[in-house]
Amino acid sequence: RDTTVAMASSCSSVRESTRRVAAASHRVKVIQRKIEQVVSEMDARTIARVLGPQAFDADDVHFHDPEDPELTALYILCVDAINFCFWPDHDAVAHVKVAKKHYHQFDVTARYLLNSGLPVEDAKPKILTGDPSDERGADFSGAAQPRGPDPFDPDALAAQGMEYEHIARGLKRALERDRGALDPSRLVAMDGPLLRELIKWPRTLPLENERTRLLREIGLGLTRHWNGKVTNLIEASSNDAANLVDLVVQTFPGFRDATIDPRDGRQVFFYKRAQIFVGDVWGRFNGESLGDFGDSVQQLTMFADYRVPVVLRQLGILKYDDAFASAVDAGVSIPSGSADEIDLRACTVQAVERMKHALEARLAKEIELRPALGSGEAANPAVTSVALDWFLWTQGEKRRDDSPPHHRTMTVFY
Repeated sequence: RDTTVAMASSCSSVRESTRRVAAASHRVKVIQRKIEQVVSEMDARTIARVLGPQAFDADDVHFHDPEDPELTALYILCVDAINFCFWPDHDAVAHVKVAKKHYHQFDVTARYLLNSGLPVEDAKPKILTGDPSDERGADFSGAAQPRGPDPFDPDALAAQGMEYEHIARGLKRALERDRGALDPSRLVAMDGPLLRELIKWPRTLPLENERTRLLREIGLGLTRHWNGKVTNLIEASSNDAANLVDLVVQTFPGFRDATIDPRDGRQVFFYKRAQIFVGDVWGRFNGESLGDFGDSVQQLTMFADYRVPVVLRQLGILKYDDAFASAVDAGVSIPSGSADEIDLRACTVQAVERMKHALEARLAKEIELRPALGSGEAANPAVTSVALDWFLWTQGEKRRDDSPPHHRTMTVFY
């Protein structure tokens, strides 16, 4: 008889294991009535923004060459390989921000302090890049959008903590200078100084050795398994989003975002960067050609990170117990793989899954929303956790300077 056991897809493993954890969590709770309230208050314009891939890269942060899908996909894979843990750099430049605030009117003194790294005390430093009243804002879909000076200006970089934008724009500019900058043959030799030069970053990156290791892994994995081509990897998925997540996780160990729950010894899966790669391909190619995953894109979950839990907490959808709330708000380190971190990430995934289901239910009942979304086949796009994640993440980035702190976990996974 056939004794073959069907293996669950990576996406199914994320959904099922996080559901189990969220159901038992005491540190973090998902509040269903708040989900229903938030979804009921979404207007037609907001709903249209969370349906389909149309909002991807509205601010032109990412590299895209319609004539070169291989290079475009390679760029996406490299960005997502090192898309994690930016917050330590903000701590590293805190004293520089303070110096900028105190000495902005004295050009020579300010430049000396910015370059020397001498500390200046201040209880509540602001992110300043010139006049102390000039705050950096965001208005974007998928990454931070700077206002004012070039974010890669040396003086701006000296006083500004690293953000996703610096990776995405930095690699984009690198390809605009040299289209071979991310060739697998070069990636296998990547090190810290080369990466800093590539994205024009003036200091050591947070977890720099891990970032360069992961880029070397991309070069090696593509060369060994896919004849050096990301398009070969994507096409091997047969246009199935969950299959592609599986292939990414199998090919690149650094994308295996899973852990063992210390309470029961069972595995919990998140696969944040593997899923976001597939979501980004879907968004970048607008659900066509390499990004044509059809209905299978609905199998992706949201991408459990730092920013979305903050937004869900502000909306009342996530509720922390008093001890955990105090730890997060005080900036206490939450160890990677700890019960606290697992509960928070699992509840974040499940909260967005429930939002997805609630929005699907509302669209099924309130047909008057559909004319506002267009007509024809495109008028009934699927609700996806991917687009909901983009929407929530963008809202969080817009308000990050006025939001409560995110949790602090040192990790290569998000």
